[in-house]
Amino acid sequence: MENFSEIFIKIKPLFNAVIKNPTQANILQLNEQFKTVDNSSVQVLQNIFLQQLLILVDAVPGQNKNELKTHLLECIITILLKGRLSKAVALRTTLLAAMKLLYDRDTGTVRPDLSEEYKLAVLKVLSLVSRRIQSELVEEVYVKENLTLLSQAIFVCVRIVETERARKLRFQAVDSIVSLLQVHDDFDFNDTVLRCQVAELLFITLPKLLATYVSIINGDEKQGTAVYRIAIKALGRTLSLIFEDYTKETLHDEYGIEQFRQLTESLAGTERSANILGLGLKENDKVKYFNETSRTRDWLLQAEKKVEQILQLILHLRGHEEELIRLEFAKMNCELLRNCTYNMPSCTVHYLQTVIAMCNDESARVRDLCERCQNSVPYFTMSFAGNRIDDLFFDALNQLPRVIYRGEEREQIASFRLITGFLGFFSEPQLASIFSSQNILEQFIMVLLAAAELDSVAELVRREYVSYRFEYEEGFHMQKEKNESRWIVLKNVSAPRAKQAFLELIHKLRQHDQAVNTVLMYILENFYASRMNSNGYLFILSELIPKNTNDASNPSRLLEPFKTLLAEVLQPHHWFLELDENDNISDQKYNALHICLVVRTIAKLARFMMEQFRWYLYDALRILLQCCSSTLNCINESTELALDTVARSQGMSSIEQLLHHNLDYISQQITRCLRRKEHFRDGMNMLEAVLRFVPYDSSNVLETTVTPIIMNILDSYSQYGERNSIVCLRVLQIFIHSIRLRYAHEAENEAEATNEKAATNLSEQIKRLQAFLRREIANESEDDPEFNPDDQDEQPNATNMDEQATEHQDETETEEKEEHVPSHIKIVLRILTVNFKHLASSEDAERIVALSTLNEGIYVLQRYENQLLPLVHNIWFNFTERFSDRNPAVVRNAFELLLTMAQLSKDFIRKRSLDDVLPKLYQFMREHWNADPGAHQVYKLQCKFLTSIDGLVRNLNFSEKQLDQTLEIIRLYWVKSERRELKKQAAECLQRMRSINSLAVFVKCGCTTVLQ
Repeated sequence: MENFSEIFIKIKPLFNAVIKNPTQANILQLNEQFKTVDNSSVQVLQNIFLQQLLILVDAVPGQNKNELKTHLLECIITILLKGRLSKAVALRTTLLAAMKLLYDRDTGTVRPDLSEEYKLAVLKVLSLVSRRIQSELVEEVYVKENLTLLSQAIFVCVRIVETERARKLRFQAVDSIVSLLQVHDDFDFNDTVLRCQVAELLFITLPKLLATYVSIINGDEKQGTAVYRIAIKALGRTLSLIFEDYTKETLHDEYGIEQFRQLTESLAGTERSANILGLGLKENDKVKYFNETSRTRDWLLQAEKKVEQILQLILHLRGHEEELIRLEFAKMNCELLRNCTYNMPSCTVHYLQTVIAMCNDESARVRDLCERCQNSVPYFTMSFAGNRIDDLFFDALNQLPRVIYRGEEREQIASFRLITGFLGFFSEPQLASIFSSQNILEQFIMVLLAAAELDSVAELVRREYVSYRFEYEEGFHMQKEKNESRWIVLKNVSAPRAKQAFLELIHKLRQHDQAVNTVLMYILENFYASRMNSNGYLFILSELIPKNTNDASNPSRLLEPFKTLLAEVLQPHHWFLELDENDNISDQKYNALHICLVVRTIAKLARFMMEQFRWYLYDALRILLQCCSSTLNCINESTELALDTVARSQGMSSIEQLLHHNLDYISQQITRCLRRKEHFRDGMNMLEAVLRFVPYDSSNVLETTVTPIIMNILDSYSQYGERNSIVCLRVLQIFIHSIRLRYAHEAENEAEATNEKAATNLSEQIKRLQAFLRREIANESEDDPEFNPDDQDEQPNATNMDEQATEHQDETETEEKEEHVPSHIKIVLRILTVNFKHLASSEDAERIVALSTLNEGIYVLQRYENQLLPLVHNIWFNFTERFSDRNPAVVRNAFELLLTMAQLSKDFIRKRSLDDVLPKLYQFMREHWNADPGAHQVYKLQCKFLTSIDGLVRNLNFSEKQLDQTLEIIRLYWVKSERRELKKQAAECLQRMRSINSLAVFVKCGCTTVLQ
């Protein structure tokens, strides 16, 4: 009692002042004084303080009485925190007074016009007054005489939960219920005598409490994680309190089927004889029932059946997204499994299944908790509480399709983890025995198919006609995104966590070799029984493939069934599917997805089989290289990912190395296909794929194969172009791209050498002019000769002769240059000549590829002006027409070609660009400034325009009038566009324009500070 004197010196006078004249300042000062005094000092006068403050709270006068009452209640809370109540009278009085402040017994409702702070303070008093008591007082108070008082206090808290929506109030109400039931954290749970006494008294409140807890757990998510957690904790501790086997009957009995049969028979007889739970009683009969009913074994078994129905409503908590909520739910099930199995035989199955399911939780804390419980509780056998485990497994499988099709994330995760838990619980012989049942195996496959049903997304038919979409860096490594989740989309399992839970289920099956073999053989037998399921089967099969044979859990004996799978997916009927554009979009999507899944399966098999895959490598390469040239983006990227996986499985670092190593076989296949008209397209596809990954000059085999093919295409284009024009154009395009990459370094070196030579010639000319100037100065110092008109006539003649000689020399040099044009430039010119004829093609794909090829080829010709400018002149008419094209992708590729020509030709196309091209481009940008967000090609063109137009302005040297027109378009997007990306790019474009002509930007935009 360090501060005992302060009780009488400071606190007692202040307390008396508050009692006489309660003001906010006095009450707050009193509360602060209570906080400074030690616990033992306050304990001396605790009962007196509580009694007088409670009377004062009930009788506070004035307009702001709720606020004053709240401050007085805070003083009571401080007093209760300072010590434990030791007298039953104080406990009962405080409980009764607190309930009266909040609840009107006459109307049976919560008092109106009370502030949230006031209600919260009352609830805290109810919680503390039942929690901050000595253990002897629990035994004295929790008796039959106080049942009405205690049950009313619980009922008040329940009413707060039902009527209030504030998080703090709901949380505190549940906390008060936990305190009133004496299942709070401060209680000694090993004191079974006191727990039994409380259970015998308050068991009658169970139905209302269960309904309250479940309403919170299944209620609005906006109430917060803390309210969820305390409701789950309260539910578990309430059930444990009431259903715990305090007599320890389970120490003498063991679970068996016969015992549960006897139990069922006894329960059936009891149900016929009496209404043990008091269901459907009238008001008068209810009072009698509540006063006379006791917590008997029959009552517990009848109540347990109702509890089982309620538990099924909250099983979705196994898959809740919050780790703390799942952890609390796991603790609840583990506690009930340890203490309540004797009085809750039906619910025990749910507790066991929850523990098994949550042993596969993504949280390590939850997994560890459930695994410890599984190892310590003796009920995890082939018979769960009288139920055969295979029957439980079959029941879970039967319920799962409805859960999958409903699409609720938590239910799906909970169900998937339960099946995963069963698969992990079974030993390999047990699971093999279970799958020997045809019904169970078929239901299991049906569940997998329901979850593996794939959606036909629009991404499956997105095409990119330009052959190269990669960048070569050091070592020609391909840098691009490979994200197969864009087209492999589960239709019924859309949430990422649910999809991961489903994949974990399939991966758990990998641990059982016999089961994998059984499922694999069953699927292969029924692979083409239904066309609707073939893609789903492929997805399941690809996920069943282990990662590699080096893993101890994946012995080599699994190779044989997976070799059968590989032989199946290499069959032609999986590859020769209709993929060309037509009106049947659904079939296109299905076929494209099928090929993507087959490619994915081959890649996973290559990773699994490692060295054993080399026996199937040639067949796989032939198929993969053909698919790699598909215009469908999904197939293209899937095949690139597969080729990369195959390369690594064979110990190679890249696709280029893989193709180099097998180039002899590939060249032979290409040549063989090109000799047959029916396989010409396949050969061209393989050639294009090889050129994408391997520089054609990096191997003599490839160069001697490619060059004759290209020349043959150019010489006999009309023969092939009628039926395979797009294939030929793509091959020519990728060939020009390879030439550009090959000679880019040489062009840089030659440009440097040309600059050095020009500098040397310039210095020599300067020296000659200086010598000539010195001679002229020396001649002027001599006497001037007489005027001779003949000399004057001879001088112009000499000048003309010099000019003619110079012109003749230039013509000679030009002819020599044309004669010395490199062979690769001649090939490029021939390819471009073939290509620009397709600028006016009726096929979008051909126009796009032609524009892209011209864009590449012009870069190759940039140092050969005599070849470049005539080419630009020849393509100009058809080129300008592309800016009026109906396809935005064509317009975008035409704009990219314009940027390239402006950079390389500059003044040669300045006037014709300003007159023929830019008006059409401006019109397109004005018409589509508010285009639909789904118009991706329009958006790409808009982005390209805003990021590149300043370079075009520089290269073509726009006048002020022309610059004003350009700024008008940029300002339109800056001011009116609703897409943030376009507004940002327009603002950045205006910033760059300021470096070209800041005055014009200022005049057009009005204020430069907006751009900063």
